[in-house]
Amino acid sequence: MTMSDIARGRKSGWPTPEGLTATALRYGASAAGPAVVSGAHFLASLIFLRNLPAQQFGLVSFVMVAVSFAMSLNGSLIAVPLTRQIVTGMDDARPACFQMNWLVCFGFAGLLFVALLCGHASLPDACLLALFGGVFTFRWFARCFAYVDGRIAAAVRSDIAYGLLLAGGLAMMAAAHQVSLLHGSVMLLVAALMALLPFGADFFRAQLSAMAGSPRRYWPVFRDLSRWSLIGVVLTEATVNAHAYLVTFISGAGAFALLALGMLLTRPASLMQSALPDLERPAMSRAIANGDMAALSRIRRHFTWGLAAAWLANMLLCAVLLAIFPLLVLKKGYLLHDVVLVAILASVIVALRVWRTPLAVLLQAAGQFKELAGIGVQSGALSVIATLTLLLMFGPIASMGGIMLGELVILIRVLQMTRDWKRAHA
Repeated sequence: MTMSDIARGRKSGWPTPEGLTATALRYGASAAGPAVVSGAHFLASLIFLRNLPAQQFGLVSFVMVAVSFAMSLNGSLIAVPLTRQIVTGMDDARPACFQMNWLVCFGFAGLLFVALLCGHASLPDACLLALFGGVFTFRWFARCFAYVDGRIAAAVRSDIAYGLLLAGGLAMMAAAHQVSLLHGSVMLLVAALMALLPFGADFFRAQLSAMAGSPRRYWPVFRDLSRWSLIGVVLTEATVNAHAYLVTFISGAGAFALLALGMLLTRPASLMQSALPDLERPAMSRAIANGDMAALSRIRRHFTWGLAAAWLANMLLCAVLLAIFPLLVLKKGYLLHDVVLVAILASVIVALRVWRTPLAVLLQAAGQFKELAGIGVQSGALSVIATLTLLLMFGPIASMGGIMLGELVILIRVLQMTRDWKRAHA
């Protein structure tokens, strides 16, 4: 039995476990890659935290937030239409989506470059970090497509290659006392480029051939489907990360650095919340296409358990670090009380996402994009207003309350929508 067999739950010639054991193996195989990436980003953030000035650490943390948004943007415009083909049987949208992937990656790199210059990054640092953002977003699409295409092992190999290269390279830099924003940016870019190799020559031939067509062929996909998922992602980003953008551009990257510590401590659970939907969205789509509501409920339930287990493990790690090894995450000028408060607020926010993410992915698989976009309008507007108000009145840490309020709105609404959809399709 291969890792790909386990991750897909596919039968093979070997005896296969059932029940919770099978679920644990499936998530373990699927999470192996994201766990390595998460660990590498965690180590990288610790190294940057200990070796870079607060302003530069804030810039790197801002890039990670922006890259997370680009991953979601890429998924809404490209991965979601490819997944919906499973349910709808619509015409092959792959060439149009492949071409859109290039446009998204190039466009995001350009916007990130401008944002970094506005954040007072040097020209070389801004160039390298923007290129990293574009390449990492392309790699994320490649792994999403590998899940849809049934090549899960390629996605896992890419994750492991990226994580080991990044962690090993930065660890050697730290041992040689050569850590700088420029050197770290080069290492991020090299690791992302090398992690593209596991997807193979055929994948890249298909990507390059798709560049030749007219971008207009994507219009039917956008009109019928991805415009709603795009609106939902943009508005959800306003709910999830309004504090990152507002604090960075109003109070500066140095002020955001403290909030970035909380995001650093919860990054393992957050990355799992970004990675596991790519595994479960196709599975949920197949269950809906087959009219198998029992399988759909089982997938959603196991999905929640998997995210909850990752959250619990992450919280235990945070508690150990802050209680026993506080100097690992504290820099001169940061008070332990402030770091603990930020970590608690961040952990509550991530817990709310653990609850609502499987429900939102189920609704995506069911094609409820317009309705999800409506939720995004409500939560995004409320989150931005509350975050800005709290930031101006009480400071950066208090601004996280606006994010928590937006997450509560999303959770309440997706609970209602899921209940209504299940009742309608019972």
